Amino acid sequence: MNIIELFENATIYKENATGFTFDDTVKVQKQIEIERSQNPNIDSNLASSLTLAMNEYPNELLFISNNRVLYNFFAKKNHSRNRFSSDVVPSVSVDAVKSFISKFLADDLDAFFEEKMLKNRFDDIEDFLSAKDYLPQSSLDKLNQKLSDKFDGVLAALEKDLTSADVLSMNFIKHRSFYDLLSHFRSPENDVKIQKLLNLMSSMLVSFGIKSEFLNPMMIAMGNYKAVDYNLENLLKTNKEQTIANTQKVSSSGSSSMTTGGIIVLVIIVIRLILLMVRCNQ
Repeated sequence: MNIIELFENATIYKENATGFTFDDTVKVQKQIEIERSQNPNIDSNLASSLTLAMNEYPNELLFISNNRVLYNFFAKKNHSRNRFSSDVVPSVSVDAVKSFISKFLADDLDAFFEEKMLKNRFDDIEDFLSAKDYLPQSSLDKLNQKLSDKFDGVLAALEKDLTSADVLSMNFIKHRSFYDLLSHFRSPENDVKIQKLLNLMSSMLVSFGIKSEFLNPMMIAMGNYKAVDYNLENLLKTNKEQTIANTQKVSSSGSSSMTTGGIIVLVIIVIRLILLMVRCNQ
């Protein structure tokens, strides 16, 4: 549990609030007693941390409580947009919010990134990064390193004899969410890795079976990476467009063949039925 979850469970939120009262601190104490009665492992210092935030950083706390993405994430809720229709949003700097999250909520943030990276749930991270401007740089740097390590693992695997475990672990290179997330950390170094991945997957080092499974969906997904290098970005977009066009052409051709074959089968069936009816009448 973190201080925003405790804040939520204590029902402290009030629309258009400009500060906190003594009654709010009483709610915090009562709620932490309830929480610890149900789960003794909850940090006993959580109440004092939230009280400190309310007293010393009220604007930052109120800002988060009025930001749908940040609040729902840390409170582990899914409140609708109507919950965040307050007309009073405290004036607070981006750096102040970053500092607040770093002081009180960094552990939750880092644990979220760790879990989602292990599960290759890049889409979940990408959704949350709509609030990237307010996240502490230290947490973003850790995320970037994990992403880089995962990418390096794929490149290393492609340069040796792939095992079934390797193939399974690199399945994410076929999905757009990986390249969308990578674009948040676009750099010349990541451009080089993208180019190397494309070259390796197209080379003789990779078997036909791997190419047939990965190459086309990878090139379509890779077209969403926002490269630093203009020429590379154009190449990725061209590859994506050509691959989609070729896929549609093959699909259309296959569909036409099936339609023609279906008509032939239908004609044969009708002829046989007619012959059977003639025999029965005789």
